[in-house]
Amino acid sequence: MYISQCLIAKNEEDNMEYCLSHLKSVVDEQIVVDTGSTDRTVEIAESQGAKVFHFEWVDDFSAARNFALDKAKGDWIIFLDCDEYFSEDSVSLIRDYITKLGEKPQIDGITCELINIDLNNKIIATAKNISPRLFKRKDYLKYNKRIHEILCNTRASNSNPVLADASDLLKIYHTGYAAEEINKKNKNERNINLLKKELEKTPQDAKLNLYLSKQLNIEKKYEEALDYCLKALQYIDKTIIYDYYCIIYSTIMMNMIKLSKSYDDLKSIFVEAVKYFSDYPDFYMHMGTISFRENRIKESIDYFEKCIYYCENYNKDIECFALGKIEKIFNDLLKIYLMDNDKSKAVKIAVSLLNADKYNFEVLTILISIFSTQEKEESIALFLNKIYDYNLLKDKIYLLKASKIVKNEKLADYYKRLLNEEELKAVKDSRMLI
Repeated sequence: MYISQCLIAKNEEDNMEYCLSHLKSVVDEQIVVDTGSTDRTVEIAESQGAKVFHFEWVDDFSAARNFALDKAKGDWIIFLDCDEYFSEDSVSLIRDYITKLGEKPQIDGITCELINIDLNNKIIATAKNISPRLFKRKDYLKYNKRIHEILCNTRASNSNPVLADASDLLKIYHTGYAAEEINKKNKNERNINLLKKELEKTPQDAKLNLYLSKQLNIEKKYEEALDYCLKALQYIDKTIIYDYYCIIYSTIMMNMIKLSKSYDDLKSIFVEAVKYFSDYPDFYMHMGTISFRENRIKESIDYFEKCIYYCENYNKDIECFALGKIEKIFNDLLKIYLMDNDKSKAVKIAVSLLNADKYNFEVLTILISIFSTQEKEESIALFLNKIYDYNLLKDKIYLLKASKIVKNEKLADYYKRLLNEEELKAVKDSRMLI
């Protein structure tokens, strides 16, 4: 089984080395098609042993990708963007999956989970990749669309390749949606221009209108973004419900929130959306946000709780932003429970958040504040010892500071007594004590 990795690149010197090197143990050749780099992209690719080809940019991503496919010799192709890479656990599984599925003639490719992350490795959104990154090299598998290009079966009437789903084990991380990367590479201006060119040919293409809306949203052009997304909704065929339609509804709601549209306006979109996609978490996230903003406490609790439930049970192929914002949703829900005086649920959610990140100082102070109205200091300290290590200086300092913030002097004294003389001196010298 011969495997080719393909990339198209322009000014990707920051990403090129790792994107190539992390798959050295898997692939037999690496093809890099450069579309006009002015940095060290080509030099780095060649130093990694890649075969570098030059392609004159013609404002068409599919043309560049298909050129790369023509240069590849593999039985299978791994086609990543330069800012994409497989998780460490996935790399060792790729060849086994390809070998296993390569024997099935009806299978064209493999679906992976695509996880969009920022530069701090925090999740922005997750989805099963719509256009496969792993697929057979076949004459009938070609890329289509000038931008947001997808792999198509040119011989099939519905054009969709037949894919085996390995998204539970094969994970791809993508950093290209990080705001810093978008701004650095000026991707938005390029993408907006390409999308507008595509729309000149097919102005009633719902997906293209959606893509343009999303790009304009990133540019904070919310009125224009909303206009294009409403056009996308106008052009959908409601007799055939595609998964990406839920993204149209979600993007409309997201832009409405940015434009401070009324609760009733969002609710009308929400009611229509859930007729078709009742379990899509982003709808409930948006409604929870607008309800919270308008002080509809009970409603915001209901929406956020449903959002969390649907996130925990999410199994769609389509992109979900609520999954990437789940920590913020939990934090907002914690504050709302406190506003609703539901201390029991507030404690439960605070403990969950601290079990995930015990150094969330705001949540820790909230939890100690709640406990201070209900429990004795000895019981509080005993409970917190389940989360924090009383042998670690950092943990003791966090607990001491939080106790002082909520003015529980007895608890603060308890944690102060846990410090030995050396630790206490170090704390005082560095002015860590409040």
